[in-house]
This record gives sequence, C-alpha cells and structure tokens, in this order.
Amino acid sequence: MSVAAVKTERRSQAERREEAETRLLQAAIALVAERGLERVTLADVGEAAGYSRGLPAHYFGSKAGLIVTLAQRLVGGFGQALERVERHPPGLERLTGIVRFYLDSARKDPVGAKALLVLLGDGLNNDLVREPLAALNARSVKAFETNLAAAIEKGEARADIDVRAQAILILATLRGAVSQWQLAPGRIDLARVRDEMVASLKRSLAA
Repeated sequence: MSVAAVKTERRSQAERREEAETRLLQAAIALVAERGLERVTLADVGEAAGYSRGLPAHYFGSKAGLIVTLAQRLVGGFGQALERVERHPPGLERLTGIVRFYLDSARKDPVGAKALLVLLGDGLNNDLVREPLAALNARSVKAFETNLAAAIEKGEARADIDVRAQAILILATLRGAVSQWQLAPGRIDLARVRDEMVASLKRSLAA
C-alpha cells in the first residue's frame, strides 16, 4: 500500500470516527432533553444514533464520560457559533451581543438548550460530573468578566462594578430565563425578554 493510500485510509478512519461521535452526541442530546438524564442509557444512545448498543461505551467509557463530553460539546458549540457572528471587540457591546446570542440560540435550538439545563441540574447531585460542569460554568463567567472589565476600562461601564459578581448574575439570569421559557414557551416571549435584559444591563452598568 502506498504512503498516499495509507494517509487516505487513516484520514477516512478519523472522519468516520468523528461522524460517529457527532451522531452519538446528537442522539444523546435529543434523548436527554426528552427523557431526562436518569432514564437515558448508553445503549439507548447507540440505538437512537443507528449504531450498536455497545458503541457509546467504546467512545465515552461510561455514562459519566458521555455526560461530560455532551456538556463540553454543547458549550463548545455555542462558543464557536458566537465567534462567527459576534464581531465587536471586548466591551459592553460584545457583552450585550453575547446575551442576545444566548437567548436567540435557545429559541433556535430548544432541544440543545433543554439538554444543557438537564445536565447542569444533574451536576448538583452527581459527584462524577460536578467538577467538569463547574469548570464549564467558570469559563462562561470568565467571558462575561473579560467584557465587563474591558467596558470599565473604556469608560462604558461604572468603575465600581464587581465584575465577577456581575458576571455570575448575568449567567444566572440567562439560564433562569431559558428555564422559565422551556417550562412555558407559549406564555413567555423570549425575544422580548432578550431586549429588556439588554436594555436593563445598559442602564445598570452605564458609567
């Protein structure tokens, strides 16, 4: 076999593995959103993705491994999508852009948003995934901290703001709004909540 053929075969194997993992994670997201974490097994995920019942264990090792990978994929996918659309430099406009994008993303992908909320809720009582999920939370908070600090430096926001406390509040408000909307989507206009939250942040943070 030529070197080129070997490289092609290896690349194909890598592509097949990436495709299988993506399909497994997509199936897991849908199942977790539909049933909750407790009632989803690795075998369920394999079947739903169109593979064998044992393949998820081969890829993720355990249900805890799947949960952590799933959370990383959901948050990582959000971050990558945000980078493609949010072009403002660090500061107040980028911060409010993240807020808009967060709530708009939940409306566009309610299944993914619901799955993330389920995972975060499970982390309260599941020692196997609590730390990885806490680390993912910390990354989200850090992004808000960075933009708040930049807004203060530019004179766009008050200098007396506790950037860490404010960042935690912003993330908590976003997740709380999405959670309420998931429970009663017909009674909550998430677009109006988005606009009001952005306006409220601009008023409260203004220098």
